[in-house]
Amino acid sequence: MFYWNSSSRNPDDNGMVVAASDNDNKDGRWSRVDSGPLDIRWFGASPTQDATQAIQAALAAAGRGGEVHIPAGAFHVSRPLEIPQGVHLVGTGLLSELHYSGPARTGCLRVSGEPKTISLAISRLNILVLTEEAYGVDLSGMSYSRFDHITVHLRQPNTSGFYGPGNTQSPYYNVFTACHVAGTADYTRNGCIGFNFTFDQPEQMQSANANQIYGGHISTCQVAVHCLGVGNVFHGQVIESSDIGYQFDLCPARKKTVQRGSVNDVVGCYTEHVRLPIQQKHADAFVTAQLAYVTGYERVFEAKSTRNCIVLSPHFGRLPQSRSLFERRIDVLEPAKTP
Repeated sequence: MFYWNSSSRNPDDNGMVVAASDNDNKDGRWSRVDSGPLDIRWFGASPTQDATQAIQAALAAAGRGGEVHIPAGAFHVSRPLEIPQGVHLVGTGLLSELHYSGPARTGCLRVSGEPKTISLAISRLNILVLTEEAYGVDLSGMSYSRFDHITVHLRQPNTSGFYGPGNTQSPYYNVFTACHVAGTADYTRNGCIGFNFTFDQPEQMQSANANQIYGGHISTCQVAVHCLGVGNVFHGQVIESSDIGYQFDLCPARKKTVQRGSVNDVVGCYTEHVRLPIQQKHADAFVTAQLAYVTGYERVFEAKSTRNCIVLSPHFGRLPQSRSLFERRIDVLEPAKTP
């Protein structure tokens, strides 16, 4: 529903404000009565053409604290969509598709402006990443935010579902619920990563801290979770057909500092046909893990050191099925022998 605002000269965005065809440069605009979420179709989004400009116009119109709705359909996106502070971008589920063909090393969804600390929400979307070295969601600048029922299909190698380099302000204190990532077919070498909590540039000192991930499913990724941060907790995830489940390491520059330790928790997770469910790549990347079920592995936990690490698994060795008694199992890597 629109009303005529005779004094308005706001620019025509083809969604919330529409100028009459005979008075583009005069006073008076048709203004939409905003009574709920903004539908991207109001701004011209269509599955038959590039919808980037229309979706971005809807996000801009939502301003601070509004809600933008993406209906069922396959909408093509050719550059990152920038989400303003406080906006909720929501779809209908798997049928609300964003097909991302933007540049390498960019994400389909990112914050608006300089990536600092922005709180927002994204839910019920299906993102297809069609460019090598691109991401579904670029978490730079996203803190105190919610991510619910998001599926990311990685259609190219060397891509990430959720990409989170630290920058001293983000990605911190986020909550992810029932988020899914699927990589390409050859998971032993496709370079796909489900959650990629990596380091900042150029300092290489910061990563993702204090994020909580609940549930969700990761499949056919070379690494399901790559984490260099501190205090992240992974609850009840399901990981299938992947080379490495959880890979914990330190940021490159932090390896040279005196206070360099990190610790992250894995709680009640399920892995099936994952060669290495947990990998510790640095002796000071501490991990506490309790696995609900593991099968199809070569070893449960590959560690640089047993110091301050606890891994509980229902499997011991290569038993074909789980046991009721939990046992501790750590495989320690032997240091390379010098000639």
